[in-house]
Amino acid sequence: MSWKKQEKNWSNIVVTTSTAIFAIVSIITVFISVTSWQAQREAARPYFTFKESPTVHLNDDISFEFKFSNVGTHPASCLSSKTLVFDQNLLEKPTFEDDYTVINDIPRDTTTSLLLNIDHKDICQRANINSQFVIIYLRYNDPIIRRSYTQTLYLKWAGVIAYKPQPFIHVESSERSGIQNYLESNRLLD
Repeated sequence: MSWKKQEKNWSNIVVTTSTAIFAIVSIITVFISVTSWQAQREAARPYFTFKESPTVHLNDDISFEFKFSNVGTHPASCLSSKTLVFDQNLLEKPTFEDDYTVINDIPRDTTTSLLLNIDHKDICQRANINSQFVIIYLRYNDPIIRRSYTQTLYLKWAGVIAYKPQPFIHVESSERSGIQNYLESNRLLD
């Protein structure tokens, strides 16, 4: 009798162990599936990038035109932006602030423009203007997954030399912390 009892105990142990292993494998599979689904969903989110280099026009005012393209799979809705223009010395208040909101959805591979006109007489009439940082803070929603996103674009405009507008250039990574400190200390993106 004890041999049958021992055989029954071993079979119970084998069944219990295999059930536990199956449960662990199932939990791992669910975890991997959920993680993969979240990564896939995040990859489909709306995301804005420049379609072409920003343009600068100098007349009685300074005009910047930025063309954004939604390179994400999902559309973006309720796109709003806050744009700040300030001297590269980071000591003065912004020379320009603008808030802008787009009411239409922006589907995938669709371009939207942001046109800024700086009509600041003290600045626009100068033959030379120092380099300026241009910060564009975007907020938008993904209407499919109902999630909000923010995106900050850091640009540097090389200013004006001898009444000739200079192009936009990329902000160096070494300048980013100074810009962020400037924005925080002046509470400009609150």
